[in-house]
Amino acid sequence: MFNWIKKRTILKSYARQLPLFLKKCYGKHKRYSEEEIRVSIQQAGFDNSFIEYAYAMFMSRSEFGGLKHKNKDLEDYDTLRKEIAKSFFSGNTSFTIHDALESTIIPKR
Repeated sequence: MFNWIKKRTILKSYARQLPLFLKKCYGKHKRYSEEEIRVSIQQAGFDNSFIEYAYAMFMSRSEFGGLKHKNKDLEDYDTLRKEIAKSFFSGNTSFTIHDALESTIIPKR
C-alpha cells in the first residue's frame, strides 16, 4: 500500500507541477526531450522513481519508442498514458502538455 501512495504522490507532482517547470526552463512546447525531462525532474527536486511516466506524459510516441528500444524494461507508452489519464485527465489518453498546464499547481513561495 505504501508503494501505491508513493507512486501516486510522485505521479501527481509530474502531472501538476512538472509542466510549469518544463515551460519555465525550456519554453512552451508540445513535447520535451528525454534530457529536458530528466534534468527538470532533478533540478526541481522531484523523485525520479517513476520517471518513465513523465517521459510518456511529455515525449512523443516515437521519441518514447526510441527510448524503449534502448531500455527494454520500460513499460509500454500506451499503458503508461492510460494509467496517467485515468488518474489525472478524466481518462483522456490524448492529453497534451496544454491539458497538463491547465491543471498545474503553482508552488507557494
